[in-house]
Amino acid sequence: MNEFNSFTWQMAMAQEQRPLDTWNNRSNRVVLTARRLYEKAQWRGRLARLAAWLRQRPYHPLDLATVEQQCQITNRYHAGMQTVPLAQIRGSDGRSHDFDAAFHPNGNHNREQWLRVAAARLAGDPLPPVELIQVGGVYFVRDGHHRISVARSMGQKTIDAEVTVWQAANALPWEQVKQEKAAGAVKAPAA
Repeated sequence: MNEFNSFTWQMAMAQEQRPLDTWNNRSNRVVLTARRLYEKAQWRGRLARLAAWLRQRPYHPLDLATVEQQCQITNRYHAGMQTVPLAQIRGSDGRSHDFDAAFHPNGNHNREQWLRVAAARLAGDPLPPVELIQVGGVYFVRDGHHRISVARSMGQKTIDAEVTVWQAANALPWEQVKQEKAAGAVKAPAA
């Protein structure tokens, strides 16, 4: 191989390596950004836990099993694919201790799954829709807790979801609390 061909071959090899290096750099940036998002979400969760403790308010999301026990569910039907505001997702089906009420992760046991979902989202990979159960105006997560947590941490306002609607015959627990507070506010003590 003459000197010119050797130089050309070295340049070609360097150019073949460049896309791989760019991909590795992008991948590293995605992982680093996902870790920062996770740390920020955990920090916000700690602050939310402190605020809930100071205000003597519940810290965990609503539990669907409790709703099912306290309410008479009269009808259940599949409502199909919908775009749901994240602010209306306030409960969980069986994972209410893994996330707080704002879906910040609790502890480190969900860290790796959270980071995988965040990295996929940051890389632009398509994620499947979450599965939600709607009871009144509140949604409960059946599948997709990590996707909702990541979406909220990234400032997303809505999420695509497969929705099942449960209709209750009696007042829902959170509606009862509002009614009791409103009744207490009306009954002002006589002076």
